[in-house]
Amino acid sequence: MPYLPHDEQTNEYGLSGYGASTYGDAFADVYDEWYESLDDADFVRFMAMHLNTHCAQRNALVLELGVGTGRLLAQLIAARSHQDVFVGVDSSAAMLAVLAKRGLPSCVSTVCCDMSRDLPPGSFDLVFVGYNTLFNLPSEQSLSVCLSLVASRIQPDGFLIIDAVVPNDADGDNVSVRSITADRVVLSISTHNRASQHISGQFIEFSQSDGVRLRPWALTYWTPSQLDTIASAAGLKLVDRYATGDGQPFTSDSPRHISRYQTSR
Repeated sequence: MPYLPHDEQTNEYGLSGYGASTYGDAFADVYDEWYESLDDADFVRFMAMHLNTHCAQRNALVLELGVGTGRLLAQLIAARSHQDVFVGVDSSAAMLAVLAKRGLPSCVSTVCCDMSRDLPPGSFDLVFVGYNTLFNLPSEQSLSVCLSLVASRIQPDGFLIIDAVVPNDADGDNVSVRSITADRVVLSISTHNRASQHISGQFIEFSQSDGVRLRPWALTYWTPSQLDTIASAAGLKLVDRYATGDGQPFTSDSPRHISRYQTSR
């Protein structure tokens, strides 16, 4: 399936020159190194528990949105004893090239596509999206299309499971040091527009040997209630929501949510 990129010259992402594949292309070479310590193993446990319950006697068909380098997918495969079939989609060919080197089993296939424009055909038992990946979509329209596509591709008893932060009220600009060594400095620069619910930024890497490298990123976030409203219009209903993948109750003070949706059609 060919990837149809967004017009890179538009400002849909809130950052001039930024497109659907920009983030993945910019971070593919460092993603596993920079984010190996992400504390979302509970999300994998939650999905494995879900599959063990709902697909106990059969192999599952699973789709990951924004599969990237396959970090989460590899963990989920290891957590399951069944011979499930996995499909991962990503808008960045560079990310998928890193995934291809991971040595995942033959039950895994990947598609380079924009998840707000098309998804692979299938009747999936589980569609999942981890670590704020859904927030990489630039607008409510693109999110709505993505969720409508998901609703059309999950089985009647299938689920969409999302892992996302609950946005805070911080606004304005931020500059910080991500890392520093004798021959390399990585700065993080970002700006947050609370009115548009948009955050964009750059990791700027200064290296004695390689000069300057820019790694741009942009996201548009939604609160849990906003996600529920958009999902409902797309044909999905909230089934349950937790603060962690280990079942901690979700409250108004929770900084993160794991939400499970099912088709309402």
